[in-house]
Amino acid sequence: MKIRHLVRVSVLAIAAAAAAITPARRADACGGCFVVQGSRTVVAGHRMILSISNLQTTLWDQIVYSGSPESFAWVLPVKGVAKVGLSSDALFENLEADTAIQILSPPVQCPGVYGSGAGTCSYGYASAGPTGGSTSSGGAEDPVEVVSHEVVGPYETVQLSSTDPAALTDWLASHGYDVPNDIVPVIDTYVTEGFDFLALKLVPGQGVDAMRPVRVSALGANPSLPLRMVAAGAGAFTPVTLWILGEGRYEPANFPWFAIDAKDLVWNWNTGSSNYKELRAAEYEATNNEGWQIETAGPFPSLTFQGELMGLATSNPTGSGYADDMGQGAVDACKEDLADLLATLDPASVWVTRVRGELSRDALASDLDLAAATDQSAVPAVLQVPDGAMIGSPCLYADCYDGTGADGPGSPGDDPDSSGGCSIGEPAGFRWSLAALAALGIAAALRRRRS
Repeated sequence: MKIRHLVRVSVLAIAAAAAAITPARRADACGGCFVVQGSRTVVAGHRMILSISNLQTTLWDQIVYSGSPESFAWVLPVKGVAKVGLSSDALFENLEADTAIQILSPPVQCPGVYGSGAGTCSYGYASAGPTGGSTSSGGAEDPVEVVSHEVVGPYETVQLSSTDPAALTDWLASHGYDVPNDIVPVIDTYVTEGFDFLALKLVPGQGVDAMRPVRVSALGANPSLPLRMVAAGAGAFTPVTLWILGEGRYEPANFPWFAIDAKDLVWNWNTGSSNYKELRAAEYEATNNEGWQIETAGPFPSLTFQGELMGLATSNPTGSGYADDMGQGAVDACKEDLADLLATLDPASVWVTRVRGELSRDALASDLDLAAATDQSAVPAVLQVPDGAMIGSPCLYADCYDGTGADGPGSPGDDPDSSGGCSIGEPAGFRWSLAALAALGIAAALRRRRS
């Protein structure tokens, strides 16, 4: 297969219930990545944001894939009429930066260097970033009803309702959606459970090279992320990062979960990295890749976050990803995005919980239910490797010689130990030996001259 592009796109899947004045009803959804018939694509992972309040639930789903944007389409199970809007990659990038995981090496004392006496050589390493109108389908006898049909930016969206799973699958197939055979039973189950479906794909002729993120919102609070549709287009394992914004810390209720304890970390000065990735991989393996890691959890600086994103939309409308094709409307689009993200939450009580999974196909057979954590303490983003928990010696590394502790590895990557580390240099004593030999040579020369 020839890979034409490697880009990130966003679609939305939501969890929602009816308004408080009506009887509560469950309304969950999660997006499946379908392909247009005749094309070949690969889904490499998801990044999702779920904002949960008593008034509204909104979820963004950013898909990492290879292939042409024109070849993708998304089918999302929903209940009730969903609100679809446009978002921006900047929303994900700013959340990524604000929840960056940092691993700090243990503090060490190197012997005196450069004649300055003993100096402290301490490292830190950041792992995950620096910080419409409705139309009818033609009558009640039609097994598939088009509840709504509208164009949102470059997308054509259609919300479908049917009590006949076969008829719904036939409708999708007849409109260019290539429904994988293993997803047909999933659609059947969602139909049986009373779900409708929101289908999205690019409007023909848009000439889009990279998809713009989409968000979907609905009334009510429901901390649930159905994963069954995520299996569409997924491989043997699907990496998923999920940010949950709510009034407190959340955790998986029906999946195993874990957190990395700083006391288990070891720093390897030979590689300039910790054993963070190894610890995480062991935990995933122990849960048969069905477990979720709680990476960070804590109070969210919502006012600062809003100011930074709005500042970007104001100063660089096109670069923010919120502007239209004419470079206009970025500020208003950013305000709408932030309203769905934070406006229904108490600014003084907002927390963000970041969880990550490397899910097997078996894990995608069940929906993810989230619950308020029994332990409402924070899960820190900064992990300090314990004193003495290290392999090798920092005093053998040239970058540590100035004793300031300011030297460190290179730019942060997407993984705790993906890059960086001291460059290997000669031992400190080696330089001192050279200096001593030079001094002795000069002294001998002076003695010979005097004699």
